Amino acid sequence: MRTRILDAAREHFVEFGYAEANVDAIAVAAGVSKGSIYRHFPSKGALYFAVLSANSHEFFEGSEKHVQETKDLPTAERIRKLWGNYLKHWLRNPTDFEIFWAFDNAEELGELPEGLTDRIAENWTRALRLTEQVLDDGVERGELIQVDTWKAAQSFWTLATTLIDHDNNRARRRMRDRPFHETYEFAIELLLRGLLVNPEEASLGTLAPGEED
Repeated sequence: MRTRILDAAREHFVEFGYAEANVDAIAVAAGVSKGSIYRHFPSKGALYFAVLSANSHEFFEGSEKHVQETKDLPTAERIRKLWGNYLKHWLRNPTDFEIFWAFDNAEELGELPEGLTDRIAENWTRALRLTEQVLDDGVERGELIQVDTWKAAQSFWTLATTLIDHDNNRARRRMRDRPFHETYEFAIELLLRGLLVNPEEASLGTLAPGEED
């Protein structure tokens, strides 16, 4: 039943957004009573958080698998692939990133299960630890300079997430003259360049103006 509720809620939230979402309509779509929903989730906000958390689980698992599968590659390539996967996940699942709005507006979402936001934050921290692990490997191999790898991991996350959030605004998108993925990849390379023992390994290249994506 919980899975049916989450599936129905996911489709409903995507179509109507959080503010306009209706628990009665979600119950009908899931084929359950409204009371059944509230037995699993104490509020619409709790249901919303649960949907966003479930959506992110696939990304976390994929990232963990990626780190293991790329362990024999050069560190620079591992970082490119890891944060490239972050971008691909956003392009496929743009609503997943509403989790950040939910955190910023948790007081508007009503009653939430105790510790829910902490558990979700722990999941995102786990994802950051994967980047830290790759960076630690790079320092140990002598491919990266000696650096606080946790702060560096947070820098990659802040950069990537800020770029994605910025591009969610239609007016801001008009300010760039190239496909978003090029700007994103260029920014990752700039940050990576500052960590490499041999900075020339960064593939900055020259970005030519491109078509709007």
